[in-house]
Amino acid sequence: MTESYVTLTDAFAEIVILRSRFLAYVYHCESEEECTERLAALRKKHYDATHVCYAYCADIEGRTVRFSDDGEPSSTAGAPILSVINKGGLRQVLIAVVRYFGGTKLGAGGLVRAYTEAATAGVSNAKEINMRLCSVWAAETDYNMYARINAAVPRMGGKIVTISYGETVAFEAVFPAGTDRTEALTDLTGGKTEFIKRGDRYEIYQTYTA
Repeated sequence: MTESYVTLTDAFAEIVILRSRFLAYVYHCESEEECTERLAALRKKHYDATHVCYAYCADIEGRTVRFSDDGEPSSTAGAPILSVINKGGLRQVLIAVVRYFGGTKLGAGGLVRAYTEAATAGVSNAKEINMRLCSVWAAETDYNMYARINAAVPRMGGKIVTISYGETVAFEAVFPAGTDRTEALTDLTGGKTEFIKRGDRYEIYQTYTA
């Protein structure tokens, strides 16, 4: 599995070149079906647009990749948008650029520059989300022990991601895959807290200290 990847939050940007408007929409999409749904909604919203060009990478490994010029000359729209995605190493991202023709033809080179600029502007307005494959450990303990664990986990390069309060505290702690700090955490509680591995999944890791 991929150790880490970068995706984006949703964003929007608009540029105008020789009276043609280029509206760039950036979407975080976790499947090809979601990309298709987003595009359908965008075409409905901009039913009067001249072109709705796009590119996306819908999966984590970078295998589900599609792009379209939507009537623009071949390789002048979809491919430049895809190059922005590839340059950023982005995953699970759809970038669509809606064009309203302004009356002046831009030529092939001008179109490539325009779609590249629009897509880049959209990406610049989005926030990067850095994801990392993590091991998930579940545990349940009393409030005093949880306070110790909650303070220690960030120092060990992990974080608490889910918490349920009741007579005891049930929670999940995640660490980068291949990292196991549970022995130290168990020792911290005098052996009174058992950690059970629940598998691996991707988590946001900007806040990790290790």
